Parts: sequence; structure tokens; C-alpha cells
Amino acid sequence: MKEISRDVIHTLRTVHQNQTQLNLMADQKANILIGTLVLVFTVVLTRMMTVIELTFHVLLPSFVLLLCEMTALVLTTLVLIPKNINGLVNSNIEQMPNPFFFGFFTRYSELVYQQFLNDTLIDDVSAHRLLITDIYQIGIILKRKYTLLRWAYIFAISGVALSLVIGLFILFYL
Repeated sequence: MKEISRDVIHTLRTVHQNQTQLNLMADQKANILIGTLVLVFTVVLTRMMTVIELTFHVLLPSFVLLLCEMTALVLTTLVLIPKNINGLVNSNIEQMPNPFFFGFFTRYSELVYQQFLNDTLIDDVSAHRLLITDIYQIGIILKRKYTLLRWAYIFAISGVALSLVIGLFILFYL
């Protein structure tokens, strides 16, 4: 087998660290958006409750805003909700998709997991293979999170824009 240079291992570690940072950033962006959306809900709903007579001029733009913001809130919450990692334990630990992800390895006892890693992680080539598997699976999670975040931001800004356009249309043309 071909020996893996330290530069390759260093590169893989750097990619792994960068993906971990991107994962944290996605969670932070989701938390910021959730805070903003909750603030919008609070202001709009409080304003709607204080208006004794809800006219069409107020109700339609507010409804559009709340509908879009609720969709954005649901999408953002999906970013933060972890996937269900409780599944059936496969009796064959060698078929574990990613030995570095806690959702998989915690299905086995510590002793079984230690033995598996001692048998599997024997040289640079095996470390290289396991790290690439982990990088790939983190990438799959990142793709899902950033896709959901993108749609959440689109719905959030669309809600503001649509409600503004509808409100102005009602104000000036009806």
C-alpha cells in the first residue's frame, strides 16, 4: 500500500475543521433567524391585538407576513432539530456507516467500540479512509442545513417584501 504523506493528513484535518466550523455557523445563523422571526411575531401579533377594528388594509398584509415568517420559522427549526439517531443496533459493527459519529458508535458498548477501532484504525491508510468518510457525512449534513437555511431566509425576506407591496397596493389603489 502507498504511504500517505503528512500533507494529505494535514489537508484532511483542515477540511474536517472547516466543515465543523460551517456546521456551527449554520446553527448560529438559524438561532439568529429564529430570534428575529420571534421578534417579528411578537410585534405583529401585539399590534394586531391592539387594533380594535381589524380592517382589510391591516389584516391581509399582516396575514401574508405571518404566513411567510411561520414557514421560515419551521424551516429554521428543522436546521436545528437533530435527525433521529436512535435506530436498531446492527449486530455487525463493521457495517457502521461512520465510526466517528456519536449517533452510530454509541449504539455499541464501549468495549465493542474500542475493539472495533483498535482493529480498524491500524495505519495512516485506515485513518485516511475513516476521516474521508466523516468529512463526506458532515458534508451531507451541511448540505441539508444550508439548503433549509436558504429557503428560510427566502421566505423571511419574501414575507416582509410581499406584505409591504400588498400593504402599499391596498393603501394607494383600494
